Amino acid sequence: MNFFDSYFYKPNFFQKVLVYLLLPLSFIYAFFAILNTKFKKKVAFEVPIISVGNLSLGGNGKTPMCKAIAVFLQEFLPQQGLKEAKIFIVLRGYKRKSKGLICVKLSEKILCSVEQSGDEAMEYAFEKAIYGVIVSEDRVKGIQKALELGANIILLDDAFSKFYIKKFDLLLESRIKPYFKFSLPSGAYRLPPNYAKKADFIAIEDRDFVRYSYVKENQKAILIASIAKPFRLYEHFIKARACYFFKDHHDYKKSELENLLKKHNCDTLMLTFKDFVKVKDMGFKYELIKLELELMPSLKEALINYIKSFKNFDIKG
Repeated sequence: MNFFDSYFYKPNFFQKVLVYLLLPLSFIYAFFAILNTKFKKKVAFEVPIISVGNLSLGGNGKTPMCKAIAVFLQEFLPQQGLKEAKIFIVLRGYKRKSKGLICVKLSEKILCSVEQSGDEAMEYAFEKAIYGVIVSEDRVKGIQKALELGANIILLDDAFSKFYIKKFDLLLESRIKPYFKFSLPSGAYRLPPNYAKKADFIAIEDRDFVRYSYVKENQKAILIASIAKPFRLYEHFIKARACYFFKDHHDYKKSELENLLKKHNCDTLMLTFKDFVKVKDMGFKYELIKLELELMPSLKEALINYIKSFKNFDIKG
């Protein structure tokens, strides 16, 4: 674990002391975080909007969850008589080198570069079950654009705190929980933990969803990762000759990867799809770590019941 992973999830004695020293800042952070959820005009839309979020910092599975929901709905809804499920993802596009609203994907066409979209948005763009991907700091404008383009179901990535948008709030609870139930910087929470009661459904790992990851061993590969909680890949460390971890959303340079491969006399990168979309055009051989998520019946039922509440969806049963 790096310093921040151990600080938030498995602190040593000195890190625990630091946690308590920083508590006044956590109270200030929590105050402004709560304030940011207030005083915005409520907006509602006539299509199902499912928000996938979490209270703590990243790495809880929002991206694979959104993809799994899209795949499930794309398979389920046509069985209920819906001719075409046009599922859109709307997200902020964290760490992208652009601003404003950008349509990343429409139908089967990818319309911009990964630098403009951000790595997570581009990962969504490669998922066949997702009809459209839009990045926008303003989620309402993103939703409106998706509707203009024909969306009949919208998934919001990381929008739990947007309480002014009427939506189905799906809150993820990972198996790996922060050590302290404090807001940043003394804990990993972006809102106080008691905000979980505002969720429509709390999806608990290993109860409502199960995560899998697999990759074949390749001792001519180095494992690289710029994801939140890279220690989740621990079981795969021994499958590569060496492992390197970078800051979440790291912008890789071809030269730095070439130097790492040369250092270990390797010719292959072992990496997740989130990192793959950033290096796919650099000409490297790669071994993909597949991260998959299975929805349990409890979660599927909650999603179906929500969609049933819309007149546009005449679902059986």
